[in-house]
Amino acid sequence: MLTIKTATRITAFTLLGAAVPSGCSSGRAGGGDDDDDGHVDAALAACQATGAGTFTLEKIATWPDDAKGAYSLIHDDMCGAQYSGIQDHAVPALERAGLTAGLAPIAGECEDNAVWDLVTDAERRGHEIVSHSFTHVQVTPENAQHEVTDAKAAFDAHIVNPISFYVFPYDYFTSQTIAAVGASGHLGARAGNRDDNDGFNMPPVNGAEPLRDLEAEFDVWPRSYSKYALFFPDDILTVHAYNAMERGGWALREFHTVMADGADASTQGFGPIALSAYERHLAFLKDAWDKGVLWTAPPTAVVRYRHARTACKASVTGDSISFDATSAECVKYATPVSVIVTTAEDVPRVDGTQMGAEVRSRKLGPRRYSITADPTRGPVALSGCSNPGYEIDPGIQLTARPTPAASVCLIETVAGSGSPGRMDNLERTEDMLQTLPNPGQADGRTGSWSWYPQTAQVGIAADGATNKALRYRGAGLAAWSGVTLAFLGGNGAGSCYDASAYTGIRFRIRGNVTDTGELNGKVIVSLVTAETQSRLFGGDLVGEGGHFNKVVPVTATWQTVNIAWTELNRPTWGTTASLTALARAKLQAIDWGVSNTASAFDVYIDDIELY
Repeated sequence: MLTIKTATRITAFTLLGAAVPSGCSSGRAGGGDDDDDGHVDAALAACQATGAGTFTLEKIATWPDDAKGAYSLIHDDMCGAQYSGIQDHAVPALERAGLTAGLAPIAGECEDNAVWDLVTDAERRGHEIVSHSFTHVQVTPENAQHEVTDAKAAFDAHIVNPISFYVFPYDYFTSQTIAAVGASGHLGARAGNRDDNDGFNMPPVNGAEPLRDLEAEFDVWPRSYSKYALFFPDDILTVHAYNAMERGGWALREFHTVMADGADASTQGFGPIALSAYERHLAFLKDAWDKGVLWTAPPTAVVRYRHARTACKASVTGDSISFDATSAECVKYATPVSVIVTTAEDVPRVDGTQMGAEVRSRKLGPRRYSITADPTRGPVALSGCSNPGYEIDPGIQLTARPTPAASVCLIETVAGSGSPGRMDNLERTEDMLQTLPNPGQADGRTGSWSWYPQTAQVGIAADGATNKALRYRGAGLAAWSGVTLAFLGGNGAGSCYDASAYTGIRFRIRGNVTDTGELNGKVIVSLVTAETQSRLFGGDLVGEGGHFNKVVPVTATWQTVNIAWTELNRPTWGTTASLTALARAKLQAIDWGVSNTASAFDVYIDDIELY
């Protein structure tokens, strides 16, 4: 959405639905995003010609209208029964703000719930439809035909613009499944590896160059899954946008549904965001675009722009922009790019005409203009105008860049009462291992299981006729490996559990560990706290270090292990080696680890509790 400057300021959304006068620049007769730039523009009055003097090419802008960065929103799980807030709240809020987003339905849910009309209506309103698989299972080479290719065919049979972007369910992907997404005709995918980011020195922001389109990095709402764990919830949205602007890159935001303020979040699917918080974020994005510093657009628009800007060439002769679109990549990714021109005379507006139609133009400053046109559609004739047009608004003040909290514990801490102590008895079906909130937890705890590396095998397994336990195994991994039970949310959630009312932990364990070193037949049980957890994984620690721990033998038969807080050994390496006492008020997770010299291990863990 662009701002028009006249005697009084008129914002674009005020004019949505207005008639488009003849010769107007980038006018719209109604809602929608005709040029796929992510913004809905208002109508302009016809150009009143005036001399602009000599036109000079400055560059093709890195981002439209020479913005500092790019930003995309994607709403996962559209068509799902608990995700009606996407069409009920998100789409209307986006329309009010004059923005468009990527909406990611699950093809099978659209069919089963007979709601394809929601998808087609959203596309008519200017949003990009992106594929979120057919049945929302983890995509593997074995099921990729159905979850990727068949899903694309199902979407393409209902929508106007063929599917170009893919969202992996559960954010799970491999090099093989990424290749399958590309081979089936997608131009981009949300599949970046966020685990190497800490939200400070390495925020999950994609570069401006057209690289790794099928592995776009992203950040996730809600905060418990975000890489910006040291920021309050609303702030993680703003800081992600600021990181894009400051690094000149592309930030991608994963949302799910939007719920009315005060609604019961437990009935709204995964990670809903309250409407008021969502609207505040959209208002920030609108202001950033009005100021000309951040371009918000659906994901494929960004992918196309990165390629077209790089592959297509422009030149200016007299009052005309000419393009060199002979590159195959320029043709493949054809999309409007912003050509920045300067003029000898400072006029209120410069219009561009391509193939008899007006293209979008915007004044960026004195004698400096952005002309946005598709290089594959031929030259653009330029003319100066004495009446106002679209321009950036230097008077807009953005919300200040958020600052991190002193500790994640100040943002979210749950204090236990001392009873009941159950953390997990694993008595549920195997597919429910990572369910959130964890049904096995008690006394305010909600945390789920995770493990590393992903090549380790972890699941709920039968132990005899009546019992179930967690089974953790691997062979030849040549890496430190561990299975982790968080106190709150997922491991790395940036939350703290105050277990001061408890004395220690108790669990049952059996199995075998074959190790060439001192840890043969043993595991290391570690208590992860905000003091010992790196910011990389949702803690407070700047740098890296060890955790408070105890080495526990593993035998073929079940044994019950009790570890009092006072029995834990101090960390022995890194910046935590100076710590002398476990921060029991800042607990984040329990980890059962196997060393990198283990050749094989097969361990069962059960009945974890605090006492």
